[in-house]
Amino acid sequence: MRFETKLLHNGNEVDPYTGAASIPIYQASTYHQFEIEKPGEYGYARVGNPTRKALEETIASLEQGVAGFAFASGMAAISTVFLLFSPGDHLLVSQDVYGGTYRVLTTLFARLGIRTSFVDTTNLKAVEQAIEERTKAIYVETPSNPILKVTICGGL
Repeated sequence: MRFETKLLHNGNEVDPYTGAASIPIYQASTYHQFEIEKPGEYGYARVGNPTRKALEETIASLEQGVAGFAFASGMAAISTVFLLFSPGDHLLVSQDVYGGTYRVLTTLFARLGIRTSFVDTTNLKAVEQAIEERTKAIYVETPSNPILKVTICGGL
């Protein structure tokens, strides 16, 4: 199927709880538990709800992945990705990233022993030269913020 078709026909066309022709936005913050020893699939909206589950399943399908993840903010998503790394790991990061990304890398993750080098990711030679033995990832924000440089991620 083409992307446009998958976007519309991804297994979430009908809400399994109500029969609605599209997944409704569930606004409940807490969910009733019918048995104390057998909690239901949903307990608290920040942990998960049917709307977010449908979005995450659609993301996984569109990206041909095994799972999709949705977050309440971009910084929550970015920080979660950086939590995949360990002390001593090295990251290459676009030189002009969002200020929040820069701050979380240079304060919190630096304190956790994760090293970051900022490089002009529009310059493939500069990226190649900055790669170290402990480099575990190259993080690119494109277009960059605030300069709007576009990185083309081919050839590495």
